[in-house]
Amino acid sequence: MAEGNIEYNDLISIIIPTFNDKKFLPECLQSIYNQTYKNLQIILVDDGSTDKTSSICDNWAKNDQRIQVIHKDRGGVSAARNAGLHVAKGSYISFVDADDYLDSHFYEKMLKAAKENNGDVVVCFERLIDKKGNTRISIWHEMSRVGNNVAFIKEFLAQANPASAVIWNKLYRAEFIKGITFTRGNFLESMLFNVEVGCRKGTFVWIKDRLYYHRVDDNSDLNPMGKKRIVATVRTMAKSVDIYDSHKPGYELMCQIKTKALWKLEQSYSYCLNNGWIEEGRKVKDIYMRNYDNWKGNIVGTANRMKLWFIRLMPTIFFLKKKQNFD
Repeated sequence: MAEGNIEYNDLISIIIPTFNDKKFLPECLQSIYNQTYKNLQIILVDDGSTDKTSSICDNWAKNDQRIQVIHKDRGGVSAARNAGLHVAKGSYISFVDADDYLDSHFYEKMLKAAKENNGDVVVCFERLIDKKGNTRISIWHEMSRVGNNVAFIKEFLAQANPASAVIWNKLYRAEFIKGITFTRGNFLESMLFNVEVGCRKGTFVWIKDRLYYHRVDDNSDLNPMGKKRIVATVRTMAKSVDIYDSHKPGYELMCQIKTKALWKLEQSYSYCLNNGWIEEGRKVKDIYMRNYDNWKGNIVGTANRMKLWFIRLMPTIFFLKKKQNFD
């Protein structure tokens, strides 16, 4: 790719796990074929599909020698992504969901940002597609900037921006993420992956362009608060905090993150009770209790310490009082 007097020719490996995605996979692949940046290794991991997905993968591979297809038994999205990582040869790694698609300048702009800023991870913004095919932007404001791994971790652990926790709107330098894999059988596995990434000191680049089109439904990573997913969501969030804590970051930052996490757990508990999800609420409450006992020494601010202690002591009464204030 030529940008002014600079030429970039780095190979980018694109890992696309797919399972029974015959409806949207062709659109996804067409958007990659249309990329203005062409030096791509396109890795399709067919995770035991039972519809026409396998033949779609093979037919595209026949017509584009950049495409490599891996057919494997059903093992879940984490195992599929790990299989893709195993054969990736690029200097940069990208993950794409098979039911999403990209702006035609996605890799051109992401690689340009990486090269010009010596970036280890580049993050763009997204456009969301609902079930009817309508496109809208997310609530997070676009802003181009460069930061370190602390800024990256803060964005989704302290500020709770879900778009920062996902992997599909990012370009990773392969050497920077070497050795990091996806945890099998864990919901929001991309969050745990990015926590490990954020534990490594490096340069993180955000560009304001909305280059990724993500379908939002009940199974979307940006919609983690459904009845079937909320317990797994809060469990993963708590685990993410503990993983980051194990890398011994700064004390003040960790206090900020743990305080924010406890309030997110409280909000999840209230969300369950507001929706009448008694069993889910009980499980979320147990997660809150356990983590409060482990993190209470790190809570920031007297008001936070008092309120969070009261929730630990009488969570249902706190919820009822809170609800009364809003009614």
